[in-house]
Amino acid sequence: MDSFSSFVQSPLFSRLSVASLSVGLVAFFWWRAGSIHSILERLWLLIAGKTEVHNTDLKAIFQENRDLERFRFLYRLKVETMKDVKKLVSWMGENGIGMFRLQKMSAWIDVRTPEILVQPPRHFVPIRLAIACASFLAMVCVGQLAASQFAYFQMRESKIWFKTDATTISAPLGGWTFTAAECSNSSRLSQMTGFLESETEVICKGLQGKSIDSLVKQTVKFQSWAGLVFMLITLITAILNILTAVAAQEAARLWKRLHEPVHALENSVPCAES
Repeated sequence: MDSFSSFVQSPLFSRLSVASLSVGLVAFFWWRAGSIHSILERLWLLIAGKTEVHNTDLKAIFQENRDLERFRFLYRLKVETMKDVKKLVSWMGENGIGMFRLQKMSAWIDVRTPEILVQPPRHFVPIRLAIACASFLAMVCVGQLAASQFAYFQMRESKIWFKTDATTISAPLGGWTFTAAECSNSSRLSQMTGFLESETEVICKGLQGKSIDSLVKQTVKFQSWAGLVFMLITLITAILNILTAVAAQEAARLWKRLHEPVHALENSVPCAES
């Protein structure tokens, strides 16, 4: 405990924490804004000091870059010029779309296209929901492994999987089990489990001598930590896929609403002529 406390309080640990946090913040800013002009400008001021830009064209470029970077960071919408922003704002006003709704489907907004809104593929939402369900299922399965008191192993030669709590040896999904008391007949155990006789003898010696206790404890601890990490990854994967599915569904609804009047008008023209 003393060594841990001294490590936590060491200057090296503090510097590493600050450096990691700084890199993480820069990466997050870059991901949101798509550029780091503001950060580079701060770095310039730190190194070169405050210097005024006298050229009016350069001033306008710097100001526009700052405004665009702020817009992208706040709303996560891909715009490259103020012309893109004006085009987007005009489109929002014409179609009665608020910024909150636009943010939710930002992945399907492309100002470079004539219609601005990109139609999601037909199978996008079902695929994303299927991935989310599979992720939740994997999380539940791994959760059982992380909470298990059994360590899981595989024999090198016979390739047979088994689990043990250092007292019993069992098939991973059930079917057979034995303890040290049943090791007197190794041939029968080999036939029952599929282990080679040499493997059965090694396991029995480990059970009888308690030599596998430490290995089982270490493995169970590793499985728990690995399971928790994997559960976190699968949970994040499931949430992200659900959010992207919801965003795509929202974009699909808006696409349908924006194009229904056009289709209705096209369908009504032949009837009017007849």
